Order: sequence, then structure tokens, then C-alpha cells
Amino acid sequence: MTAIISKDMISITNETFMAWAKAKIYLPFGGYLNKKGILIQPYIYPTVVIALLLVVLAFIMLKYTKFGRSLYAVGGNEQSAMMMGLNVRKVKLKAYVLDGFLCGVGGVLFCLNTLGGFVEQAKGFEMDAIASSVIGGTLLTGGVGNVFGTLFGVLIKATIEAFITFQGTLSSWWTRITIAALLCFFIVLQSVLAMIKKGGKQD
Repeated sequence: MTAIISKDMISITNETFMAWAKAKIYLPFGGYLNKKGILIQPYIYPTVVIALLLVVLAFIMLKYTKFGRSLYAVGGNEQSAMMMGLNVRKVKLKAYVLDGFLCGVGGVLFCLNTLGGFVEQAKGFEMDAIASSVIGGTLLTGGVGNVFGTLFGVLIKATIEAFITFQGTLSSWWTRITIAALLCFFIVLQSVLAMIKKGGKQD
């Protein structure tokens, strides 16, 4: 959408959007007094609440609905899912529609944090998404995964980035190097576990 309007950075000045971006939800616990004796109340941004709500809804959908179980079945073995009577093309279509919707929501939440839009704003995030999913236990072959595991992978990635940033002497490239090393490790681990499982079935 931003590419159609302009190739340059578009700043967001809408008052409603600005209000949402600056909004804070104060928590009724965990407050403390600073050196001046002023009570500092902890808060959380609405974008975080929306993201966590989507994670919970995705978990419920995948675990307790027919569509969620169909996704696991098609991801695990498409031919077996077809033999079970599942409409594989319909499941895939719904998956892509849901993916498009969630990408749109993610884009809005991202713009709430940056207060701007740019054609290449999230360029390179694809690898971050894949790495977070794999670190969280999602198999690249499909059929196995959990949204809370992916959330755990995101937190690990964020922790690594924060450590390298606050360490001060390391280049920002070390974040990419570390994430790539973790990704390779978990891919190899998944392959080894799959071979062990396959060997056990043959025995």
C-alpha cells in the first residue's frame, strides 16, 4: 500500500493513530518509589496486549478447532490428510487467508511503534520469523509446532539482541550470526531426531 502512495517514508499524523501509539495500560501492581519519592507505576502498551491476545487465540484455534487440527494434518502429511477425507486445497486457502490477515494486523502494530510506513520497513524479518519458529520447536517439514513455542523463540531472539546491544563492544552483526548459528543447530537437531524416530519405527 505504501509503495502505491509513495516510495519515500510516510509519517503517520492521524490523531487517533497517534493516541493509540502513545497509550499505556497501567498495572495495579509492581509500583515503586523513585529517588524523589514519586510512585512509578508499571505499564504495558496496547500493542503488546493485542499481540498476546492473538497468540492465545491462535493456540486455542490450533488445539481445539477442526480447522486447527486440519492444519496439523495437512502440514504433517498432505497425502494422508487427503486420504482422511480432508479438503487439502480448502485448508491451504484458509491458511493463506488467515496468514494475510495476521500479517496485516502485524503491520498495523509495527506502524504503531514506528509511527511511519516505508516500502522496505520490515525487510529481513522473514528470517527472524523462521528462526523464532524453529527455535520454538516448529518443524520445517510441517505438522509439528506450537505458538507458545514460537513466542519463546521470539523472546530468546530479543534477549540475544538486548545482550549484544547493552554489551557495547560487539557489532550488531553478532546478532545475525548468533541467530543463524542457533537456527542451524536446531535444524540439525530436528534432522537427527527425525532420523532416530524413523529408525525406531523401522525396528
